[in-house]
Amino acid sequence: MALFEIINGSFPQNKSGNPALGATKYGSAGMYSEESLKNLAIAESWRKSLAITANHGLAKSTWSSYTTAAKMLLKCGEETGVRMSFPLAEQQVLVFIAWLIDRGLSASTMETYMAGIRQTHLANGVCLPILRTPLVKQILEGKKHLDAIERRLQLKPIRLPVVPAVMALLKNEIKISTLDRELKLLIWSVATLAFSGAFRIHKLLSRTEGTFDPLYTLLARDLTLRSLHVQKDKIEILQVRLKSEKTDRVGADTIVDVYRSDGPLCPVRAYKKWVNLRKDWGSTMPAFMDNHGKPLTGKKLNFHLKQFLGKHLDYKRGSITSHSFRAGLTSLVAKLGFTELEIQALGRWSSEAYSAYIKLPRTRRLEMARRIGNLGL
Repeated sequence: MALFEIINGSFPQNKSGNPALGATKYGSAGMYSEESLKNLAIAESWRKSLAITANHGLAKSTWSSYTTAAKMLLKCGEETGVRMSFPLAEQQVLVFIAWLIDRGLSASTMETYMAGIRQTHLANGVCLPILRTPLVKQILEGKKHLDAIERRLQLKPIRLPVVPAVMALLKNEIKISTLDRELKLLIWSVATLAFSGAFRIHKLLSRTEGTFDPLYTLLARDLTLRSLHVQKDKIEILQVRLKSEKTDRVGADTIVDVYRSDGPLCPVRAYKKWVNLRKDWGSTMPAFMDNHGKPLTGKKLNFHLKQFLGKHLDYKRGSITSHSFRAGLTSLVAKLGFTELEIQALGRWSSEAYSAYIKLPRTRRLEMARRIGNLGL
């Protein structure tokens, strides 16, 4: 079976131009369709139900990575002249891996692509071959070792964590930049929120400027300013309603409280400044949009971060990306003396840790937020 047919067959288009399989109704754009299960002697409606359910077995971001893998395999075939027909044989897999190595991809990315190719076979009802033959396994393992050597020798750029000094530098660069005031406040609001709340960036921002899935994208209505009493103090918080955390594939929403600290890193104050200036595009639109109606994306934020910090960092050796806000919080709160459980809970690194965060008294969570937010810049 030709790969091109498999890719197109995996994502039949509905009338709205979105992926079928209940992408809009069910919030999942996986690779399975009723055609995937056409060999089953059951009603078509049952095959569709099974396909939709199977698509919910993996996170949407995982399906996106797997789709990219199939497209990369197709591009490899076009550039090398090797016909990538399914099921793949060992020689085709080795050509694909060699092509990926030549493009400078890491072992972890290659592992993800291999998993995606395997899933593409399954989703299209193609007999699953042995993709990871002994030779393939040895090559992938060798690539991991080479990547480790390059990291030790600093031959590959590393992702640096955001620490208070970096936040100070970022704030100053935003201030002196030629961007309009609304965009400056938007970027700083996202930066302080991502840093203080240890958010995965695409829990806050859209993945693309042109389209968004309201079942997964943070919308304006998912951010709520509230006041509450913690002991004798009246505290202002920003509640962030996350759509199905990465650690929770069942799909239950979670509410994260982000506390006002009144320090230079205060995310609540930064958010209010931006909200008071921005144009209101409606509660059902992405939460963070500019005055032109374009959502701020993770890619666009990375562009601005490099624009602001590139003059201070050698991006060939180390870079600051949108994920650096989350990474920087770990070492920071450890230095402030918080326990390992509290650190895991703050970052919601597992569903169990998030449960522990919920059980932490608000007084303790407020203390954590204040000590982080009041750090001197």
